Amino acid sequence: MIKFYNTLTHRIEEFKPIKPGWVGMYTCGPTVYGPGHLGHARSYINFDLLKRVLISNGLQVTHVLNITDVHDDMIRRANELGVSLEALAAKYIPLFQRDLHSLNILPADHYPRVTENIPEIIQVVKTLVDKGYAYVEKDGSVYFKVRRFKNYGQLSGIKLAEAKAGTRAVTDKYEKKQALDFALWKATKKDEPAWPSPWGQGRPGWHIECSVMSQKFLGQTIDIHAGAMDLKFPHHENEIAQSEAATGVKFVNFWFHGGLLTVDGQKMSKSLGNFIEMRQLVKKGFAPLAMRYLCLTAHYRSKLNFTWPSLQAAQTALRRLQSVVADLKTTNRQVLSPEKLAKADAYQKRFTALINDDLKIPEALALVWEIVKSNLPGYDKHDLLVDFDQVLGLRLTAQTKVQQKVPPAAMKLVAAREKLRQQQKWAAADKLRQQIESLGWQVKDTAAGVKLTPS
Repeated sequence: MIKFYNTLTHRIEEFKPIKPGWVGMYTCGPTVYGPGHLGHARSYINFDLLKRVLISNGLQVTHVLNITDVHDDMIRRANELGVSLEALAAKYIPLFQRDLHSLNILPADHYPRVTENIPEIIQVVKTLVDKGYAYVEKDGSVYFKVRRFKNYGQLSGIKLAEAKAGTRAVTDKYEKKQALDFALWKATKKDEPAWPSPWGQGRPGWHIECSVMSQKFLGQTIDIHAGAMDLKFPHHENEIAQSEAATGVKFVNFWFHGGLLTVDGQKMSKSLGNFIEMRQLVKKGFAPLAMRYLCLTAHYRSKLNFTWPSLQAAQTALRRLQSVVADLKTTNRQVLSPEKLAKADAYQKRFTALINDDLKIPEALALVWEIVKSNLPGYDKHDLLVDFDQVLGLRLTAQTKVQQKVPPAAMKLVAAREKLRQQQKWAAADKLRQQIESLGWQVKDTAAGVKLTPS
């Protein structure tokens, strides 16, 4: 039995798919106007963990991850750079896919793009207009009439009674916590892409795309819709309203929202100078999977505070675990005693119970280290850890021996230490040795020079 927190009902519930054995899962994808950052990484890792847990329970998952390739932010960025929307998307979609691969995110089954689904979007908007849930402005823009949908606020708790008739949201993203009429279709403006519609040239609003593309591939009612916590309002609330108004049936059974990521205790933003892109990790000598390991240490619904020391600790632990698994593979298999056979079976049951209980991944990771330190024979430890990695996704068997690149910070300390040693400043050199070891590297002085090995 799989249980996880359903944001719609505000409680942990047993998950039962609509069709036995098959799960339809939709996750909000990127708006492709810039490189991916650590907040994106955490969200997609959370969604991937849920997907892996479902698969580990024998369920077949059809996963849809959309690509937003027309949006207010994209248009603004394309105009700043003097490039077309198509060129901007062509630049950043491959980077997004590369990030997913580097984090060992299982591929989705479908990656629909907004620009490839304009006719379907227009048809749903037309349905909403015909049913009286949307109205057309003089300029040809179409807005959803929030007060017309009586269940508005069921996900976010926004009070419909406080809505002012005709009050509209000007942009796709708005943070003011009140019910506002939102754009389903935006009339064309100068230097913006546009498509023909019954209301004139224009383009889709942001929220309508997910309703249309999820239902296109998964049906009118879907099992799971996943997204980051900051999308709960207005994006997901608006998805529910327009979807259920159009179809007359429930849109999503389970809403899965992942916690956000902070950097040194603060919200990540360019204005604070703590905006960290995925590619910066690699430049600093970190493996992307170290970021995945770090994410496994926090429950998916809690905030994760990123610091460089915490990432270093995660990388050190990941190196050690990969090396342990590689060494265990070389041990001889033994016939287990009844006692050890029962112990191995108990470990397997504990792991399954943890991941199925609202994705208790940090506790599952702790169990991994308990197994490493246990008295089980090496090969049986190996088998358990490799099996568990089908959920954890750390690529523990990706290579027989882990060869990690020494980060630039450690190499600079090594060079500085060598200079001090040549000057016979032994105490100062020893302090630098301690700093190097704090970065996760053991220092060994040999006749051929300094040798660093992961600690």
